[in-house]
Amino acid sequence: MRGWFENVPPNGFQNRPKTIESNNNELGLDTPEPDIEIETTPEHRNLVQGDPTCATWARRSDDPGVVALREQLRESNGIPDLELVDPTDVDRAAELFHRDGFVAVRNALSGERLAALQDATNRVVDDILAADPDGSIGGGAGGLPHRYSFGSTSGSRHRLHEPAWVDVIDMDTTTPILTAIFGSPNYIVGGGGGDLALPGAIEYQGLHADNVWAEPHDPVGGTTTRDMPVPVVTINFAMVDLTWENGPIRQIPGSQRSTERIPTLADEPLSMKHSTVCPAPAGTAVFRDNRAWHGGTPNLSDHVRAFPNIEYYAPWFRSEGINRCMPFEQWERLTEHGKRICRYVVCDPGAPVIGAGFTHPRARDRDAFIADQLAALGPDAEVHWRTRR
Repeated sequence: MRGWFENVPPNGFQNRPKTIESNNNELGLDTPEPDIEIETTPEHRNLVQGDPTCATWARRSDDPGVVALREQLRESNGIPDLELVDPTDVDRAAELFHRDGFVAVRNALSGERLAALQDATNRVVDDILAADPDGSIGGGAGGLPHRYSFGSTSGSRHRLHEPAWVDVIDMDTTTPILTAIFGSPNYIVGGGGGDLALPGAIEYQGLHADNVWAEPHDPVGGTTTRDMPVPVVTINFAMVDLTWENGPIRQIPGSQRSTERIPTLADEPLSMKHSTVCPAPAGTAVFRDNRAWHGGTPNLSDHVRAFPNIEYYAPWFRSEGINRCMPFEQWERLTEHGKRICRYVVCDPGAPVIGAGFTHPRARDRDAFIADQLAALGPDAEVHWRTRR
């Protein structure tokens, strides 16, 4: 089993602060490094507290706290009357997305595409565990153990050098819905990654928004991203059936335009902790407004819950988070629409994807790999990469 590593204490080995000021994060990608050393994505560096509820538990399936939590989730986990739509229900999917800040679309992946992405995510999990055999380093939003980001564990910061990720960028099950949500086909791809939770991820991840931006400068203070149309849509794909037990994502309906403070785990009501997107079958695509409040939940099952994604930016939106992370050879395989929306992430012909092929949860190891790769390529290649990433 890839998980339930009992030697890893709740919230990991880091000396985490006992309180945090807020789960809101207007700084986004400009968030400074935390005072403690923790592996997390830049826009989530404020989520370093951990989960106080399980602080005294052991990471075992038979721990009394885990047993009690499992029974609670069995009884209450899942959004009541969750509506799953079909890929052909384009108008309804867009309507639910704009109302709730997310929509779950079943049968978005099937057959060879689903199998290929399952194989790819399983291979990446093996690579991660080869570097972190007890799941203690962790990563992603908040740097919790037994959780990782597919994107940030890659030296390239994304997974668009992987054919299985590229193959789900432009599909007839998702592209019409994206076009309806944005009101235009002129959106662009910003990257691709996703997250995973190993069995034994007993912690809740703090509610947060995925601010891959800093708030716009408005001298009169009248506009924030909450006042705008959706800037970023992320599509996550379920690699396994999402159940009450295996750590389905939780989404707070209607929170995408809220100006309220996002509650910390200590203040979050159970109704929000149980507001999870389940049950939903493997192959379901969850379209998410990046501003909507969401978070990871405990995976108390015996299998990995993988949730790879592709990120799409509105026609009017750009971010410093975008970089050249797709090989030209992969770009050439795309449809004409796919090529157009990937024009900001594709590398020049013959140019390597810097960092691609190296997976590690520690940033310093990824940085060292990139430094060696750039040194081998020469100073001109490094200047070219740094000015275009």
